[in-house]
Amino acid sequence: MVSRRSIRVKIMQLLYSLDRDPGVKAEEILKRYDQSVDLAYESLLFNLFLLVEIFHQSVADKDTRQAKLRPGADDPLWNAKLYENPLIRSLVENQSLQTFFNKRFGSRKPDQDLMKKIYKTFAKSPEYRTYVLEEMDEAAHRTFILGLYRDLRKNEIFEEIIDEHYSFWLEDKSLVIGAIKKIIKQLPVANDKFFEQYLPDHETVTEYGRRLIEVTIEQADELERLIQPTLKNWEMERLAILDVILIKMALVEFIYFPTIPTKVTLDEYVDISKEYSTPKSKDFVNGILDTLMKTLQEEGKINKEGRGLLED
Repeated sequence: MVSRRSIRVKIMQLLYSLDRDPGVKAEEILKRYDQSVDLAYESLLFNLFLLVEIFHQSVADKDTRQAKLRPGADDPLWNAKLYENPLIRSLVENQSLQTFFNKRFGSRKPDQDLMKKIYKTFAKSPEYRTYVLEEMDEAAHRTFILGLYRDLRKNEIFEEIIDEHYSFWLEDKSLVIGAIKKIIKQLPVANDKFFEQYLPDHETVTEYGRRLIEVTIEQADELERLIQPTLKNWEMERLAILDVILIKMALVEFIYFPTIPTKVTLDEYVDISKEYSTPKSKDFVNGILDTLMKTLQEEGKINKEGRGLLED
């Protein structure tokens, strides 16, 4: 459930923290990296957990409406199908999933007043009334839940709750959203441990991510030696720290990761610099990496495996 891009961003941020605090050991950076990957996976399950908690508010809503002394026209017919439909019930009754929820989130159950507040943002809408009062098949439930999750992602309270728990949420968000949508489309789940298919894979996390950190730290001096001739009148100390980190990481990919195309590496780090560094970083990083790539190719220091992997 993690991508190379999200791994690159995590590593960039961790190497920045290392630059700000040189007393931190490489082992600690690797430990923080492992934790950040685990939390990316956990944030996926936390999103699912919040959905179930919010949907559970429909039960209290039904009970309140049906207990009214002077019920409205809809109140006697009101139900909790948002929580009691077969799709959501397959999550509620999934023992492995509930065990995970209890283990990871049992001590930090979300404030029920906040869950109620989020529920109320859509509970009075005409669309929700139609959903509650009309007959629905599984496809209709699925469509409604997908739409509801899309709307919840725009809810400030929903976003704040997740952001409060996960410092890398902005970086992991798009991957988590994609995975949640995939899960909803597959409901009701038959596999008790369906969620384990979203565990980060070893190749991306370890063979790529951990090695990228280790080599970038171990070869820091050599990487700076390679960069310095391309700077002309600039001193390394005057450069934006994130730019230097991204250039070093890209150099490591050029030299030490033979299966990653040079153009992919260059494009990815330029794009990350545009999003996370200074307004001028995109052009600067692009120019330095392009020069370094050509120099290293001429010196035979870039050796890519497979056809089409060495691209100018």
